[in-house]
Amino acid sequence: MISRGEFFAGAGALGTLAAIDVPYNSTVAIGVVCPLSGPFRSAGEALANGVRGAIDYQNRLRAGFDKVYTVRTFDDQNSVANAIVNAQFAVDDPTIVAVIGHLGAKDTLAVLQTYAQAQMPLIVPAVTADALTSQGYHNVFRLPTRDLVEGQLLAKFVLAAKAAPKVPHVLVQDGDYGADVATGYTQQFSAQKIDSRVTVFGYANPDYNGAADAVLTGTPDHIMLAGTAPDMGPIIQILRDKGYTGPFAAPQGFFDALTVGKYAKACDGIVVSTSMPYLALAPTAFRQLNDYVGSYGQLVPVSAFAYAAAQIVMSTVGRTGASQRATLLSSLGLGGNYTTIVGSFTFSPTGDPIDPELYFYTVADGKFSYLKQAHPSAFLSR
Repeated sequence: MISRGEFFAGAGALGTLAAIDVPYNSTVAIGVVCPLSGPFRSAGEALANGVRGAIDYQNRLRAGFDKVYTVRTFDDQNSVANAIVNAQFAVDDPTIVAVIGHLGAKDTLAVLQTYAQAQMPLIVPAVTADALTSQGYHNVFRLPTRDLVEGQLLAKFVLAAKAAPKVPHVLVQDGDYGADVATGYTQQFSAQKIDSRVTVFGYANPDYNGAADAVLTGTPDHIMLAGTAPDMGPIIQILRDKGYTGPFAAPQGFFDALTVGKYAKACDGIVVSTSMPYLALAPTAFRQLNDYVGSYGQLVPVSAFAYAAAQIVMSTVGRTGASQRATLLSSLGLGGNYTTIVGSFTFSPTGDPIDPELYFYTVADGKFSYLKQAHPSAFLSR
């Protein structure tokens, strides 16, 4: 095998190439804005590591004249005030061509205008709130399936079961997460002429017993928990203790270690939807997954989608040669298919994936077990 040094020596000997001034690989910086300190540090580091892992992998595989990628991190502590400041820091850095972040919905929504005014592409790996892509900005590209659509796809899966619910009930809190999922879910049941009862209870001061009583007065045969495991998990055992023996379903707020670590027995058989594919069945992701695990440990969902976000930026730069944010944004806006560690993406004009995918898991024997995907694809081997 010819070495890099030997290749250039050979080229010089040809004479016709000796006079060509070959520039050194230019560097492309990707900004990452997320919590790197404070109570959300762990999730923020997982997001940042996803980007680092993708860039490490790409830089090792690059050919002689490919771009070299670097990461610039900014710590927003998952707060609106710090997000605004750090988003401005990111757009003021002329070397950054795109930003990946933020972690939470509130802080991401607060900085959309900052990025839009700077024509900065914003690739969002974690926020599922519908409001993210309903503001009219054309520089925002979201990877995970938005809440309303997730609710619809989850309902379709539940309705396709052998024992489809006849008296479904939805539990949702009055916090930031869950309402859009619940709306999509009930809309899908309504389309099948099935009315879903909905019980809304407090997020700040939850009355789990009162909410459980309100649900059980309707004698449901199926309950969907439109929330997260940390916030809504306690009501599962209460419902069981009060006599509910039917099945549960939940969105990706329950695709959480807490679900199997604390509530596995009470919610055994629950169906949980998530945008995170079962990568053990994804042959195209095998090398990238092993490379990431060897350097950073377990590839959790936020890491996987941050990895994919970086892949999308690097793929666009590689295909178009774009090295300025405005050029990169224009290229992203033209559409196209992007192959990533979590599947393929084509974005609509709103910035959401076209034909978004969802994956379904259940809890069995104290662990998550993969069931199927919403839309058959070649990405997973089954």
